[in-house]
Amino acid sequence: MDERAQAALDALLSAKNLRDVCPETVRRVFMELLPRYRKPKDAEKAARTHLHQITGAFMTADAQKKARALLARWNEGDESALAAALSLHASTRERLPGADEWMRRVSPFLGADARVLDLACGLNPILLGSMGVTNALGMDIHLGCVRLVNETARARGWHTRARACDLLSEIPAEEADAALLMKLLPVLEAQKTGRAAELLASLRAPRLVVTFPTRTLGGRGVGMEKHYADWFERILPDTLSVRDRFTVSDELVYLVERT
Repeated sequence: MDERAQAALDALLSAKNLRDVCPETVRRVFMELLPRYRKPKDAEKAARTHLHQITGAFMTADAQKKARALLARWNEGDESALAAALSLHASTRERLPGADEWMRRVSPFLGADARVLDLACGLNPILLGSMGVTNALGMDIHLGCVRLVNETARARGWHTRARACDLLSEIPAEEADAALLMKLLPVLEAQKTGRAAELLASLRAPRLVVTFPTRTLGGRGVGMEKHYADWFERILPDTLSVRDRFTVSDELVYLVERT
């Protein structure tokens, strides 16, 4: 990388409005865009736009501030504050209506006191902790979510923790009893062909919970469940087998075991 490109990357990494983005994500996005532009400065501008779209789509800085205040109220005994806080993160909000049914179906598969990897977690480790799964390791590119999970886990006395992780650049090496891949695989595959199967084969967990959306954001089914089911069962590595499959709310859920 020449000096101008390095200067552009350094500017991104030090930008105040990107401080909540995993540094590895910033590097990856910039390096992917760099060959498309004659000037590194133009690649920097494009990277800024793309990174804002990625993070702002799930949780804005203002939403983080509100969530922190609500979680503090929950820690002080206001039970109604939990759902309000979790609703401030887009993908976690989607999961709230079916959370009890999801846990009823998935909990026996996870096992008692399971160590759980929660990939691209958002605020889901907090939801899990509220339902008794208090030994999770969440991973996300959004450092604001990572901080909220860690702050809440410390306040509640959970073993749960979270860290930054860009799953297009890194396959987690941590061992766990189970891993959650919630509506994640299509997002990874759209950006890097073959990454979904690679991640499934490489995770150091004997049990996987893999989910897919069954409706668009507008609420339309349009054959999504069949599309994702056919695709997933086609790319599933031979070392994995499906133990169960069901739908909860608008989510197709697979329980998968290593053979």
